[in-house]
Amino acid sequence: MRFKCRIDTYRGLKKSMKLTLELDKKQAKEVLRHIDNFMDMPLIAELVIDNEEQARRLQQISPEQRKKIYAILRDMEAYTGESVENLKEQTKQEFIQNSQWEDFSLSDCSRELAADYIEYLINLCFEMGIPLSENPADGFDDVDRYLIMCLQKRICCVCGMPGEIHHVDSIGIGRDRTKIDDSKHRKICLCRKHHTEAHTIGMKAFEEKYHVYGIIWEQ
Repeated sequence: MRFKCRIDTYRGLKKSMKLTLELDKKQAKEVLRHIDNFMDMPLIAELVIDNEEQARRLQQISPEQRKKIYAILRDMEAYTGESVENLKEQTKQEFIQNSQWEDFSLSDCSRELAADYIEYLINLCFEMGIPLSENPADGFDDVDRYLIMCLQKRICCVCGMPGEIHHVDSIGIGRDRTKIDDSKHRKICLCRKHHTEAHTIGMKAFEEKYHVYGIIWEQ
């Protein structure tokens, strides 16, 4: 008899181990039809990963993405007074209308869709001036894309507040920045608070702390 299941619990005994398997209703019904034929019989069990199901799971929204979405929605709730559930439904509908995606659930949507929805929410917060309690960069699979967006919108890539461009590659003291081609210099957008911190602790330590970095960007 072969059936799909997952390991629920396991417990080491004095001279053996107890393994508990969980089956869905359809599998359980089928197993119950035949289980009496195997009672008190010596059995050989083989555990095999369901590669098809595993591949499907890997394409689904990750727990980290789901956590990030709700963290952003809570920040929006604190700023607007709207409930998380209302904000979720409103932003989902607006996101669907402005993208190629159809209606979705945060329980099993694709990883790609979740990434696009996170970007949409962060961009919305930037436009509304909503401060974010968590580093927005942690919600992006493509951090370069996020850093460029911050530079374009003049938004601090650490906290989402209005920012200014910080040149990671020094141009030089006393030189006129308006007459220098800085297209090949690395840049990052930071608010005054984080700009000061970057100078205080050094860019290397700053990058390690906030997981952001300077990027070459041509305006």
